[in-house]
Amino acid sequence: MLEKKKILIVEDEAINAMFLKIMVTKVGFEVTGTAATGDAAIESVEHSFPDLILMDITLRNSIDGIEVANILREKHQFPIIFISGYDDKETLNRISLISNTWKLSKPIVENDLTSLIHQVLLN
Repeated sequence: MLEKKKILIVEDEAINAMFLKIMVTKVGFEVTGTAATGDAAIESVEHSFPDLILMDITLRNSIDGIEVANILREKHQFPIIFISGYDDKETLNRISLISNTWKLSKPIVENDLTSLIHQVLLN
């Protein structure tokens, strides 16, 4: 039996985090946890060892998701899918400088998210 791939959700809006969790568990992935701040995300990675992170860019009371990804890249190379309503040139450029990342725009379309996760983790 194949081991379920593990996903960490980093999202500061509880309703969005719940929505993401429902979507990914419905298609067979394990959610290792949710984090609402950058610090919580960094700490969670050290305990849960996810195969992928779904990362909001704007996080409450903390550094943004792009900065979190840069910190995590010092030790980890797992894929990160950024989820954000920000599609400005500066944001996209900052993301492009981080290896092994993708971006989905809000609002999230369930099929787009699950297809991308499958593409990233299973191919």
